Amino acid sequence: MTVDKTEYLQNLKTFENFHDFAIDISDKVAGYKVPTHLAKANQLFIRMTMTSLSIIHLLPENTRFPAYNGFWDFFSIASLARNLVENYHMFYYVGVEDIPQLEREFRLMLLVYHHHCEQYKLYRESDSESNIIREFETNLPKEKEDLKSHPFFNNLSKEISGKVLGGKTAMYLNNKEVSNRIHFNTDEFMLMYRLLSNHTHSTHLSFFSMTNVRGNGEENINEIAYITMTIDFCIKYLSAAIIDMFKLFPMQTKSLNQTKYKLVREKLESYESENGNAQ
Repeated sequence: MTVDKTEYLQNLKTFENFHDFAIDISDKVAGYKVPTHLAKANQLFIRMTMTSLSIIHLLPENTRFPAYNGFWDFFSIASLARNLVENYHMFYYVGVEDIPQLEREFRLMLLVYHHHCEQYKLYRESDSESNIIREFETNLPKEKEDLKSHPFFNNLSKEISGKVLGGKTAMYLNNKEVSNRIHFNTDEFMLMYRLLSNHTHSTHLSFFSMTNVRGNGEENINEIAYITMTIDFCIKYLSAAIIDMFKLFPMQTKSLNQTKYKLVREKLESYESENGNAQ
């Protein structure tokens, strides 16, 4: 796999510009009172903009942090890119997908329950005050019972319902299932997610390919190619999130630059054309 550095610089410029536009959207939406699922979606969108900026910070020759940076760190970029995609999945799951109100209610209840389960583990493992621990031990069984008695709970499989009630998952859909539901072509998701995950977790796939040149921060055709491909993957999901925010907050975003919005939409549509699946 090789790629011309010109393509890297083009992707970098696009990613920077789309991130700037995402910040404009975030600023416009801030401060409005909205339903809970939209408030959560906005929080997740903000988190995507922060992760995107951290990726940009690591990209050589970026213009947002202009100090010279010739360090090609695909390992760290891969980790952040995987986080960005997972963030989009949660964003879509919580606020974007068009689902019945009953199901949306259950999704939010599960998020809260999982959050409290994780808090309980943290407080218990840090030897917090006993009254804090007791409060969780009193409230968590009630929240668990509320989930179990919710009408949507009966739609879950036995395996997933066990994970849900055990506080082991924040979503009753996995990343592949969410990916299959979203509104743009995701044929490459599993391939890219596996690649990014292997580098995030330092598996053999990530460090067995290291040489005196490859994987030590030096510029070379392999680092350029992998990072270019990863930026392109990130652009796709950031573009989708921008389009989604315009749909979720039409009143707040209508005064934003429509030319920039058109560029984002055209970019997202171009991925569909590349995959032969224009919609």
